[in-house]
Amino acid sequence: MKVCPNCAFMNDECFPTCVSCNTVIVDVPSTPSADPDSPEHAWRALGLERQARTRRQIRWAAFLYALVITLSAAFPGMVLSPLTQLFYFLGSFIVIIAVERNVVGQFSASILQGVISVILIASFGPLQPLIFFMLVGHLTLPAVFWHWIDMIHGANQ
Repeated sequence: MKVCPNCAFMNDECFPTCVSCNTVIVDVPSTPSADPDSPEHAWRALGLERQARTRRQIRWAAFLYALVITLSAAFPGMVLSPLTQLFYFLGSFIVIIAVERNVVGQFSASILQGVISVILIASFGPLQPLIFFMLVGHLTLPAVFWHWIDMIHGANQ
């Protein structure tokens, strides 16, 4: 419910203006109804549960993405230094944060992860023939991660 600041009338949240005095109430914060039997309380509980479920699914997806990026640097990329693997793990979190906050899209997430991986290869990594497979994985996995996050948001709307 939204309480009109002009006339104190209780309005449903779906209305952009007060039903009684026609004052704009879009920016007025929503307050729960005083009636404990109001269905609004159940809707709010469902909304909070949906947000918690979305956060859990995104954390799980982010951890798996970071793990796969790190493992792909270790196995085909032959990056065996624990410090360098930590940098790959932390670098993947830059992509995770950018995807989650909708700063990058599908293509730019792949480019961002690719740039991070190339910088880490140039700084720490061994240049060997299988490094190409690691880079291909680091360019394709962010697109898969972006779609995964998009599906999580779509399923929990």
